[in-house]
Amino acid sequence: MPLNAASAGQQAAMTAVDMDGVLAIVPVGARLTDFSWKEVNATLQQRTDLRAMAIVFGDRWLTQLFVETWNELPNRLASLAVRPPSEISLTFNRSFDWRQVAERVPITLTEFPSWWHLVDLAKRGPCVEVRMMPIEYTSAAAMTAATERDESWLPELLSVPPRRELDWLFQELRLARLSDLCGDVVSPADATAVLAGLWLLHGDADASHRQSQSIEDEGRHRCGNFWHAIMHRQEPDYGNSKYWFRRVGQHPIFPELARRADELILADDSEAAGRWRTNLGTPNGWNAPAFVDWCEAAAREGDARQSNLIRRIQFVEMHLLLRASFEDATRS
Repeated sequence: MPLNAASAGQQAAMTAVDMDGVLAIVPVGARLTDFSWKEVNATLQQRTDLRAMAIVFGDRWLTQLFVETWNELPNRLASLAVRPPSEISLTFNRSFDWRQVAERVPITLTEFPSWWHLVDLAKRGPCVEVRMMPIEYTSAAAMTAATERDESWLPELLSVPPRRELDWLFQELRLARLSDLCGDVVSPADATAVLAGLWLLHGDADASHRQSQSIEDEGRHRCGNFWHAIMHRQEPDYGNSKYWFRRVGQHPIFPELARRADELILADDSEAAGRWRTNLGTPNGWNAPAFVDWCEAAAREGDARQSNLIRRIQFVEMHLLLRASFEDATRS
């Protein structure tokens, strides 16, 4: 049974279509290019352990990152780590009463009910599978609107007060135990780094700072120092940020971060981005202090295009670091 979870004002407009006898909820202004909806329903019938499948549409960098996060992290941690893309549809197992789920949505939650559904389901264990379904946009306006909706929620380059719309999520973070997020923890310092990352991803710099300060220079790859450095970069205290990056040293995520940042820079295709690409050393390396300098320059110059690009790169950086923190916390 599909549920159009993307029903709030900030979500994409969705519509129901008949896919050879299977009801599908798809974005308005797009058409499916992979007719695999029957496979989704067949999977739910065969997999009694699954309560729901989340289908995200399109292969934009942000939808790819969302699917990767759910594939590489436990359901509980993934649900708290990343807001779903606006173009998403939840399909529930026929044996699961989705109406009861819908009725439990807090009355104060007016935006992003699909996120609340995923968080609520993930509390029950590994019961959600996430897939990406290719689409072709039938209008440039629909594609632009989807991109702008999702990217408006990327973490800011400079710290801002936590968004009140996320009070329900902050309550989830306050109640979550490290074992709930990570499972079997073998490195408590790195599990604390996971928590520091979650707070910072959702804009509470003070809560993140308390966690990262408590594990200075601890952990397999000093992920807490890395979160500490990002927090000061956003503060902004650029000199302090560089100090903490020096204490991080060469981090295992740098090669992948360099590759993905380079892809985003090349896609932007601006002269300013090209100059900073040279300073960063991508795709062959990652110069963290140079990225701090770029953030400072963009804030000083007030260049919206540069800032939007840097926010994309920062979001990739934070999610790669969250996965690294989790891996360090759980790898024996």
